[in-house]
Amino acid sequence: MLIRRLISGSSIAAIVIGFLALAANSSFAQQPAPDSKPIARNPLHMLVLGDSIMWGQGLKTPDKAWWRLKNWLQEKTGRDVKEKIEAHSGAAIVATPGSEIFTSKDGEVNLLTPTINEQVDAARKYYGDPALVDLILVNGCINDVDVRNLLDAATSLDLLEVSISEKCRWRMQSLLQRITREFPNAHVVVSGYYRIISPLSDDNSFARLLVKSLTTQKPESKRMSDKQMRANLVAISDLWYQVSTRSLAQAVEAVNSDLGRNAVEPRILFAEIQFSPEHAFSAPDTLLWNFMFGSTNYSGLRHAIVVLTLGTAAYKPNDQVRDRRSKSCKETYKRPKDKKEDKVQEERREAKYLACRYASLGHPNKMGALIYTEAIKGQLHWLVKTAGWLRKPTSLQANPAN
Repeated sequence: MLIRRLISGSSIAAIVIGFLALAANSSFAQQPAPDSKPIARNPLHMLVLGDSIMWGQGLKTPDKAWWRLKNWLQEKTGRDVKEKIEAHSGAAIVATPGSEIFTSKDGEVNLLTPTINEQVDAARKYYGDPALVDLILVNGCINDVDVRNLLDAATSLDLLEVSISEKCRWRMQSLLQRITREFPNAHVVVSGYYRIISPLSDDNSFARLLVKSLTTQKPESKRMSDKQMRANLVAISDLWYQVSTRSLAQAVEAVNSDLGRNAVEPRILFAEIQFSPEHAFSAPDTLLWNFMFGSTNYSGLRHAIVVLTLGTAAYKPNDQVRDRRSKSCKETYKRPKDKKEDKVQEERREAKYLACRYASLGHPNKMGALIYTEAIKGQLHWLVKTAGWLRKPTSLQANPAN
């Protein structure tokens, strides 16, 4: 009871949001990257759209999937690859106007806006001629579904399935129709998601506290045991993976069909992500960012002290850019000077600040990002040869008549 009084439900729930809050450009700052020398004239133009997964939450630039793919494409095609990163943490495909009042230039800060549709707008403005774009990497829909619904043990599976189908099938389908229409020469790769929690996820006390803070807000969950909560979360996570994967694949197939492209030569490809149960959050071989120092299975006084001092020692996330993100979060969610907040506004701002600091939790770590890289790479292999991306030999360029 002491812990519950000292830690508000909104603050703890805010940390939960960080699990999958789902841009290195003029809008979003990125970490300094290793120098990349031009390889050839007529570079390939690669546009990256989406949420925290495509952005690479918690990762330094050289470990992000899009950066690895850029270098792989340069090696395989013999051409320079010019990337434009519009993706950022927290982005939804669409969002209700006014639903996000905060802004940041750091893609690590999880914000609903700019939405992925607004990212398309920004990219069109940046390129001038959208026909220049050769490849678009995109993902999205988890922030439309709202990750809090995936971490609430009282979420109805039937209602969740309907929501996932609507957001991951129909919203993504509409987005892909727009992308292929507005970037006429671009091939598109859509990447999927993964199970957040599995039966192998560590059943630690802090995780239970987080889940209870979110779940017990609903009347039907008041008598739910820890065992039932855990079973429900595993079922919710499995449903999320199965339905989102199916829905995204259906969206890709539908738009390819509308474009008259068959399965042999599709313009849009889908990269399914296959994480095993041991790769889930806090599982033995997790591929997701966790807390520092491994297990958070504390008890007694030590547990109380650590929980009451959130943000110190063991409860810092173990990602690569947590300190830089923390500074950006502090700047984004600082107390406004030009207006007086009421209590609700203040609590909301502080909750979002806490969620921002922990935003990396549950996102792919270095090895997880490598799995994404390989999954997308598997879809790109045939494009390297069939899409005209290979650099022509110098002799042929100099003597085209031969």
